[in-house]
Amino acid sequence: MVMRKASAPLALALLVLAPVAAKAAAGAGIRSEIEMTRIDSPSISPDGRLVVWREARASIDRNAYDIAWFVAPADGSKPPRRFADAGEPTLLNGTMLARAPIWTSDSRAILFRKLAKGEAQVWRAEVDGNDVRELTHEDGNVTDVAALENGHKIAVAVGQSRAAITLAEDEEKDRGTLIDASVDPQRPLYRGDWIDGRWATGRLRGAWFEQGGILPKQAPHLEILDPQSGILRNASGQEQQLYAQPIKGFDKLGGEFVMVRAESGDDRGNVLLLGKGEDYRLVLAAPDGKEVARCTDALCNPSKVRSISWIGHRNEVMLEVRQTPNNSSLIVWNLTDGSMRQLVAGEGLLEGGADLGDPCAAHEVVIACVAASANVPPHLVLVDPQSGALRTLASPNPELPSSEPHFAPLNWVDAKGRPFAGFIALPPGHIGPVPLFITYYSCAGYLRGGLGDEFPLRALAAHGIAAMCINRSAGFVGGGRNTEAYAVAEAGIGTIIDKLTSEGTIDPARVGVGGVSFGGEVAAWLAIHTRRLRALSVANVMLTPAYYWYNAVDGRDVAGVLRSSWGIGDPDHDRKGWRRISPAFNADRISAPFLMQVPEQEYRSNVELLSRLQRAGKPAELWAFPQEMHIKWQPRHQLAANERNLDWFRFWLAGEVDPDRAKAAQYVRWRGYGSSSQARTQASVSIKGKSR
Repeated sequence: MVMRKASAPLALALLVLAPVAAKAAAGAGIRSEIEMTRIDSPSISPDGRLVVWREARASIDRNAYDIAWFVAPADGSKPPRRFADAGEPTLLNGTMLARAPIWTSDSRAILFRKLAKGEAQVWRAEVDGNDVRELTHEDGNVTDVAALENGHKIAVAVGQSRAAITLAEDEEKDRGTLIDASVDPQRPLYRGDWIDGRWATGRLRGAWFEQGGILPKQAPHLEILDPQSGILRNASGQEQQLYAQPIKGFDKLGGEFVMVRAESGDDRGNVLLLGKGEDYRLVLAAPDGKEVARCTDALCNPSKVRSISWIGHRNEVMLEVRQTPNNSSLIVWNLTDGSMRQLVAGEGLLEGGADLGDPCAAHEVVIACVAASANVPPHLVLVDPQSGALRTLASPNPELPSSEPHFAPLNWVDAKGRPFAGFIALPPGHIGPVPLFITYYSCAGYLRGGLGDEFPLRALAAHGIAAMCINRSAGFVGGGRNTEAYAVAEAGIGTIIDKLTSEGTIDPARVGVGGVSFGGEVAAWLAIHTRRLRALSVANVMLTPAYYWYNAVDGRDVAGVLRSSWGIGDPDHDRKGWRRISPAFNADRISAPFLMQVPEQEYRSNVELLSRLQRAGKPAELWAFPQEMHIKWQPRHQLAANERNLDWFRFWLAGEVDPDRAKAAQYVRWRGYGSSSQARTQASVSIKGKSR
């Protein structure tokens, strides 16, 4: 491979740093992208004439979200109209959850779970907007609402009493907290978890870090709501069998993980996507769980299925399948005869970039999906169930850019033939090798910043830095082989860096990486095992001895999972294993400036890493964001993290300083980190060199 000569060492650039004018459009773009309107939960009326969906828009000024229900005729004869408030967001580790509403049989109204001021109840809203009211007044929060028997009955799952929860929290505050396996020491003891719209005292109530409230975990009480009269009663045994609780991340059926479940709500049963290791199955199961049919057609390819929707009352389901990570296909599976047909195959995803929502609603006469692609923000499309023809019903994001910087798809294989896919946005009018920023993990939907949207890809490209997002290579169902997955990521990232270098597109001496969750772990791995990075930024907890011992209390499963999935024991006895994967054991190897912007619930373990890097004289900075979980959800925090990441990589990769006087102190710190000796060391190491 022909290697082009690298540009002038960054050491020289650091000595002559000068303020440059900020590009106003790029800064404004960050705000508009954070305040992008998300679309989820599409649903079609029983008569097929109306489509409803939910829109959620962040407000940086109010540090809150506006969430509402919208409706439009399926024939497009009238524009979309807001008809009901949808309450506050329900969050899972900082990610907004969504579930489609339930229609009344006359197609006049929807029923939905609404969260407001710490209370979740069932609400009814007529789509003409004339009657919006609360139907239930339960002492505990409604945890789920589901249709049974084609919507003639509504299952309402109710959690434990709000008063009992509050009393238990206050009593424990007064008497103290016993630290046992249910307590996460990284989180505030008293009301440090955001649960159902309020700060609540949390507990670990399942596998890994599955969260729950202070009271012992128990199954919700199931009631049946008559959608016409509004009368509630206790569910019968048969009704309890028909109802299927929403799946969670570690739910299993037998020895397999439940990846996706589509409930018919009647005796047709449920369609399940099951996974174990590298194997997947797509099956139809009766209400009692017994397998009735299995998809064996080549079109279905269970490992590529991402969502499943029943097509009205037919014995058919629609599958959203991703033959490549960046493009959706819609496949119809006939459960009666087992046949399959492809309905849609196009560019972009038909799920809007929100994997925890309901991406599509399928009816006998029309299908509605949330569509988005790297360059096109979320919008609602209708699909003809016979021809597959698409037309747009709602586009609530006209202010977002759809031109430059433009993301182009990339597909490549590493030296072992493993496929990778992603996108790259080159600086408009770029000439010659430019710096490169990479975020690794998930590049779904309209590209803002990868998983968590922490890294302002478009703004980076507007400031002269090529911005790339790479989808994670296929993982191991249920976790496992994580160290191997880091090495796979390293190979894929290294291959594309070398390819872009050989083409003269990027400067390999000015590469930065940022990531959230697994993506942050990959960034740290690269900082340890390669000398490719000029700077990095992570937004999650790092593996440190403090992390291990926080989570090794008797009864926790973390130590066992670290051994089975990462192949490491405790840090006192397995120093070799920890030396391989923990940045805390590699302060001597890490030379790239290391920025951490971490949620409050995860930052404590990273203090050890910060201290070790500082003691070793390495450039490092740790920012903690109050009242944040795994993914930052507060709009002001999202803005702060994006702007700091933009400044960080402009400084280290391009030698640029924002002239805003309010930022002067950060550049004083960063100039101190970037001493000429440090810069010379970084620039002189071979771009392909290893430090194992």
